[in-house]
Amino acid sequence: MDLNKHLDRAEDALNRGQSDFAAELCDQVLDFAPGEARAAELLTRALIKLGEGKKSLFGRLGAGPAGLAAGISKLTRNAEGEARSRRRAFIKNPQSLEKGFVWADSLERAGYAGAALGAFGALAERHGEAAKRAGGLAAAQGEVDAALDYYQKALDANPRDTEAMRARKNLAAEQALRTKRYEEADSGFDLAVDPAAFLRAARGEKEPEEGA
Repeated sequence: MDLNKHLDRAEDALNRGQSDFAAELCDQVLDFAPGEARAAELLTRALIKLGEGKKSLFGRLGAGPAGLAAGISKLTRNAEGEARSRRRAFIKNPQSLEKGFVWADSLERAGYAGAALGAFGALAERHGEAAKRAGGLAAAQGEVDAALDYYQKALDANPRDTEAMRARKNLAAEQALRTKRYEEADSGFDLAVDPAAFLRAARGEKEPEEGA
């Protein structure tokens, strides 16, 4: 299977309003490569569109009793099987963004960080917790600008989310120090500051004990 060709067709279909066809193509790719990040993102976008139109691909894609299967997979510690079942559950009910969130979470626990970021990122505009999780994954993958944007989306959804607020502030401070754009930091600091010490402070880490 030419994954890129399949995904190019899926993206083209999505752009033309053929969300059901786009979802089918992405589902085929994910059956073959469950950690494919672009497929996870495009499938999530397609299902969100289908959910807005109150459509379901349950019959066409043959999703079985996905919730039960996912629960069994979780109990047996089959992370990949759970992720597959969670994907089927989301396909069955694209109106439920929560099912999309649970699928993305299962992808991350299965070790598919890129695919999890794709799914969380596609949900970010409509789901504050997904935006926050996308921020954490993007930051871990070195995508600082994207992480800051996701954290801002989380704060737009819930301005009182102190976890997202702290993560965004710390990441912005770290970025400012690393790029020496000190004027962009949230607060002033001595230019002669020890960079390692500042980064520890920005991340909320304790100072190492002397002699350690």
